[in-house]
Amino acid sequence: MYIISNNVSDDEVPKITEEVKKYIETAGGIVEKHEDLGKKKLAYPIKKTRNAVYVLDNFSAPADKINEIEHRIRTYQNVIRHMIINMDEGLIRMEKDKALQAKLKRRIPQEEAKPVEAGKPRTEGKKIEIDLDAEIEKALDSKDLK
Repeated sequence: MYIISNNVSDDEVPKITEEVKKYIETAGGIVEKHEDLGKKKLAYPIKKTRNAVYVLDNFSAPADKINEIEHRIRTYQNVIRHMIINMDEGLIRMEKDKALQAKLKRRIPQEEAKPVEAGKPRTEGKKIEIDLDAEIEKALDSKDLK
């Protein structure tokens, strides 16, 4: 992912993204997915810029060429921030997180899972259920509204 400065006109943004793609391809990488996320407000000003264009490129490249690609993006004048992450490590970490979350999910005992009969409040729990339709009808039929 990289962020292009707002000082660049909207017509020049495609040229810049093509140059970054060219950097990746000349280093032996393959751009698998390109997303132009559009102009967004930055969380904090960077080089006196409040808005910038976000671009996301998923690519695969030889491990020894990653530093070269990062150097070329870092030194490119119109790119104000960039981040390159290894998606393989990210996917492995995401799978571990999902497994941990599945273990941590609260299991609902069978007694609590039973539905409450309509019109009867639940007495053993803290929540009280009320038949809202019946209460509204009672309020509408009362003499106070007539």
